Amino acid sequence: MYLTRTLKLGRTDQLDRLARRAGNLWSTVAKWHWRFVDRQGYWLSKGQAQTMYCKGFDGLHSQSAQAVADSFYDSLNAWRKKRKTGNYEGLRPPYKQKRDFKVQWKASATRLRDDGVLRLSNGRGNKPVLIDWPSGKEPKRVEIGGDGDQYELSRSAQRRRRRRAEGEHEGWRRLWREASCDGLR
Repeated sequence: MYLTRTLKLGRTDQLDRLARRAGNLWSTVAKWHWRFVDRQGYWLSKGQAQTMYCKGFDGLHSQSAQAVADSFYDSLNAWRKKRKTGNYEGLRPPYKQKRDFKVQWKASATRLRDDGVLRLSNGRGNKPVLIDWPSGKEPKRVEIGGDGDQYELSRSAQRRRRRRAEGEHEGWRRLWREASCDGLR
């Protein structure tokens, strides 16, 4: 089970550039997907789009670029599912160009330094995003998106299971057996 928390970051030039690069990539994937559909009658797959547009995309970590394409194709597949069930009144497929878009980092692109600073990689040759990290745990996934006035970081970390006291688990089993014997399922 994963736990998601948010952290307000304010507005910086570096985050503006990253959001603009992600928006550029979203627009490129959307534009060329629909051009392929209109001109050749061919629907690009997620893997084909990632190979064509995300490979070598400057300014974003490679997995962050892939996550943008994943977001486009996830929303496209959700629209196609709703269309198949006939429950898509007023819904349209993702087609609009975006100026800014959320930037996502997977676990391989994040590092928690010893001094409590979270380092988010932006690919070779680009400055990483450095964030003072309030928690001592390294996140599994980090997403930075705008909330209108400023940027907001959402992070997912694995939640620890609470250890039960000795015999506590057995008490629940006994109650369940008694309830199911009474026919109270």
